[in-house]
Parts: sequence; C-alpha cells; structure tokens
Amino acid sequence: YIQSCTQCSKFNITRRKPPGLLQPIEPPNEVFQILGLDRWRPTTPSHDGNRYVLVITDRLSGYVIAKASPTNTAQDTARIL
Repeated sequence: YIQSCTQCSKFNITRRKPPGLLQPIEPPNEVFQILGLDRWRPTTPSHDGNRYVLVITDRLSGYVIAKASPTNTAQDTARIL
C-alpha cells in the first residue's frame, strides 16, 4: 500500500540505519587486555575535593576498579591508569 501511494512513500522515511556488515571484536586473551572506562557525573565534593569517579572494568573477568578524582580530564584519567 505504501509503495503505491506517492505521498506515503515520499514522507514515510526510514528512521534507522540500514543493516550493515557485523565486525565483532575479538575476545581478550588475558586479564586487563581490554578495559572499559566510564565516568560518573559530578557529585558533591568529598573531603579531599574529589567530585568525579572513574570506573574501570576488565572485559574478560568483569573486575571493577573505581577511583575518585577532582577533575574530569584526560590527564587525570592517564594518571589513574
């Protein structure tokens, strides 16, 4: 029905990307080979002045490390890693 109606086919656009080739990520061979990084939004400052929390997750074991930091910068992230 929609393909035969010119108005429907003109205004009924697809709202998602066309399916593409899947390129899976190879699983890690050892612990801490692939890490996931996430930051919590700013929170109330602690006594040490820390407002952000960097969460590091190992993709193989699921081990989680959470470290507090005063800023949300790349330098702070590199220092923690």
